[in-house]
Amino acid sequence: MRNFYDLLSLPADAPADEIKKAFRREIARYHPDKVQHLGREFQEMASGIAADLTEAYRVLMDPGMRAKYNQDLFGAGAAAPPPAAPPRPAVHHDPVPPPPHPSSSSSSSSASSWSETQSAPRPSASAGVEFVKKASMSRMKAALDEVMGYPDPSPVTGFDLAVISKPKRGLFKKVEERVRLLVKFVPLVDPQAIGDVWASAMKGKVADTTLCVLLAGSGMAPSKELASAISEQRRKTRNAGPVLVPVDVRDWEALFPPDTPAAVRSLIQRLKEEKR
Repeated sequence: MRNFYDLLSLPADAPADEIKKAFRREIARYHPDKVQHLGREFQEMASGIAADLTEAYRVLMDPGMRAKYNQDLFGAGAAAPPPAAPPRPAVHHDPVPPPPHPSSSSSSSSASSWSETQSAPRPSASAGVEFVKKASMSRMKAALDEVMGYPDPSPVTGFDLAVISKPKRGLFKKVEERVRLLVKFVPLVDPQAIGDVWASAMKGKVADTTLCVLLAGSGMAPSKELASAISEQRRKTRNAGPVLVPVDVRDWEALFPPDTPAAVRSLIQRLKEEKR
């Protein structure tokens, strides 16, 4: 069941300070400054998600409203988690940052009480990943066509995009390596995400083709942690795994292993240029 706790990626017994932290973290992803370079469709989508986050924060930070929400959500006979402690009084140096101004259609949704919208499905915690994926996918496909010469689709279960490049052949130029590129969008590129994607990527191996994975998210763990996680996965698979490239889609910065195919490096460079 989709609910406010899912939206903020919190357990149902989260205390008030954790709700505040989660709200600040999530609302920052949809601030107008973060989406102004995207099309109107994605700006409106971000505005709608921001309105839902604001409503979730408003309800869960009020002990009375949260108790009523929990009762309706878990049922009168269920052992609903206790309401959060009352929030600390606002002080001059610790204000809660104002959320983005939603569009007129989203404002009306936000203004309505949670009880009025309880029957309508609400976005889950995966909404952020879907937003990032939709905002990035068309740009990535255009860059792929330009850099890899309209690569052939080659779907692999568990990945958002999978293609095989068409190597360019030249009279006096070495034939480019053939690359099977898999793209996966995640909330955060971290060691756990690397471990989760590695086994699925192994199923995408093709003879005489370099297997490369772009693990893309709107944030990345420290590079040392990522490098250690990749080394551990390679050790487990005896270096039979993919070339895994962590990517931060906010600015298209990437951590390239030494064996990253030239075409993949060119792809990321093209996306960075478009970002500017």
